[in-house]
Amino acid sequence: MTRLAQNRRREAVPEMADQQLPAAREPLVLAGGEIIDRAGRRHADITVLDGEITAVDPPGTSRNGSAHILDARGCVVASGLVDLFGRLGEPGNEEAETVATATAAAALGGFTAVLAQPDTDPPLDRLGQLAELRRNAAGGCCVVIAAATITADRAGKRLSPMAELADAGVRWFTDVGPLADTGLLRRALQYAGPLGGTVSVRPATADLGGTAAMAEGAVSARMGLAGEPAASEELAAGAAIGTARLTGGRLHLDRISAARTVELVAAAKAEGLDVSASVAAEHLLFTDADADGYDTLMRADPPYRTAADRTALLAGVNDRTIDAVVSGHSPVPPQAKDLPFDEALPGVAALETCAAIVLGHPDISLEAALDALAWRPAELAGVTHLGGGAIEPGQPANLVVFDLDRPWTLAERGSVSMARNTPHRHREMSAMVTATVVDGRLVVADGALRSAAGTVAALAAGTTP
Repeated sequence: MTRLAQNRRREAVPEMADQQLPAAREPLVLAGGEIIDRAGRRHADITVLDGEITAVDPPGTSRNGSAHILDARGCVVASGLVDLFGRLGEPGNEEAETVATATAAAALGGFTAVLAQPDTDPPLDRLGQLAELRRNAAGGCCVVIAAATITADRAGKRLSPMAELADAGVRWFTDVGPLADTGLLRRALQYAGPLGGTVSVRPATADLGGTAAMAEGAVSARMGLAGEPAASEELAAGAAIGTARLTGGRLHLDRISAARTVELVAAAKAEGLDVSASVAAEHLLFTDADADGYDTLMRADPPYRTAADRTALLAGVNDRTIDAVVSGHSPVPPQAKDLPFDEALPGVAALETCAAIVLGHPDISLEAALDALAWRPAELAGVTHLGGGAIEPGQPANLVVFDLDRPWTLAERGSVSMARNTPHRHREMSAMVTATVVDGRLVVADGALRSAAGTVAALAAGTTP
């Protein structure tokens, strides 16, 4: 790590406040909030002890003298959020982000677990890299779930040692982008199936401009920039779904962006195929028109598309065609954005704002938002013990508390992520994560990072994907 990165890392994670926090064996009570899980809605006090929910009682009945009380009245209490796409910076991009700062940002954003993308330098395609990630993640502010590459060295030529990685707990395989060789995708799906693995691809066809700076259309023409047509995604998604049909494997379409792709996913599910899909939170907010000013903070992967595409994505989230909303967190050094639009690196730093965008979105129901941020992602990754599970006695205590009517801006609150490539610094959010509980420990309180999560090595080691 460079000296600059070390200094920025120290600056990015603030000193913990002098607030009395519950000890490891001291009860924590989340009092008076409205619990929302798949069982429905109810107001209750939640008692947490030794990393576990020990009681869910009527409001006011769990206030005893030995407990640390967190007042959740007027707020929603849900199971912890699970992000299926986060680039955590290291190894290879420590100048923009580290695992420590990324997990702090994730916890502040309500995530109790994040699926770390393997397109690092070197890529995570072997047991040594997996061990390094787990060492870096131990003691972080949320749990890091390891994903591994589909192909060795992420080169798209031959499969990675998927069986070895699966034996070590990996269940998610992705090259974090298109996989052009359909035959290789077929072998990956065939191989991953018996291992209980999911193969994830970002559908795009390079021959149709899959590396273009923005979506093809009237806006790109007006800006004089080459664009990626929606057909690039649609054709690749159709081919991937056809391969899943052929193999019976578990396919995930990562960060879809086009209306026709939503239709393809819906048809695949109606057919009974094991196909899931995600969308990045920003694609529920922005369209290609928002990039009209050549602001490189609006360059994303995949590119923002038309208002009709955004409407289809929102409908897909609400009707559960789209399984998960992801942060798509992609930290980029400032100098990589300080370039002409078509030369700047795509990517948005989004761990701290993703949940606020979705929970406060006027066109997404609250249950649909939680389904896409917590319940379904946890199921897809096989980590309902880390988030997204039922809120009842005996369950692991991974919880989030949020206020749906607490306006804030990232600039006013401050950011713990090292990355600054966000278009939301001065954008007012209407929903705020006020508390995050990871493995029974209060990591975020009153909307601020309060304490490291303690040692989560046992959760992030071989027993956890």
